[in-house]
Amino acid sequence: MDKERQVTFSVKFRSLTFYFLSIVMVLPFLLFLPFLLMPMRYITAVTNTYLRAQLWLLRAICGVRYEVKGLANLPDAGCLIASQHESSWETLYFQVLLDQPVMFAKKEVFRYPLIGLLARKIGHIPVDRTGSADAMRKGFQVGRKAALSGRKLLIFPTGTRTKQKETPLQSGIGALYQLVNLSAVPVLLNSGQCWPANSLLKFPGTITVRLLPAIAPGMDRREFLVQLSKDLSEPT
Repeated sequence: MDKERQVTFSVKFRSLTFYFLSIVMVLPFLLFLPFLLMPMRYITAVTNTYLRAQLWLLRAICGVRYEVKGLANLPDAGCLIASQHESSWETLYFQVLLDQPVMFAKKEVFRYPLIGLLARKIGHIPVDRTGSADAMRKGFQVGRKAALSGRKLLIFPTGTRTKQKETPLQSGIGALYQLVNLSAVPVLLNSGQCWPANSLLKFPGTITVRLLPAIAPGMDRREFLVQLSKDLSEPT
């Protein structure tokens, strides 16, 4: 059972300071707006620099550290990364920690002037959660193309942020696994302890990310979902 978090003045002040400094830190990066017209390697370099600076702020201001275990289980080539999803933390920082994966993101993200343009340039894939099966298949095909080109394809099998380890997996994940025909690396984490979903507060502690051995390609869809569900139910 999770410990009850204490919302103290210190937590509130540190969280507010983190957001303030994150906004201030954006200003010098605005000088690099032309980089969006440059090759992918320059976009990645600037984006990763900003994200690493934010990770430093989280540690220095809010006392939020992180550790990544099992990186040896991440293939050099394209693959699926099937991660638990507790927080916005992994949505932001897996970009820099797990070799610039392509990610499915809700289509609303792509409507923001700067963030949307950056997401498209990086290669993230818009998803309409209320869309048709045909729209989903088209998105999967885009993801397949990215994975077969050597990019990691990040998916959150539960679809939404949750701390429940037994949350059912979305059935479409099995279809995507069979479509790309690549290994899938299950990822465990506990980011919600420090960066709770639907909260602006940041609590001190260490976020642990653990990559499990990859699930080989070629499994039956149902068999794959059973194995992935079992892996994602393990303790962090």
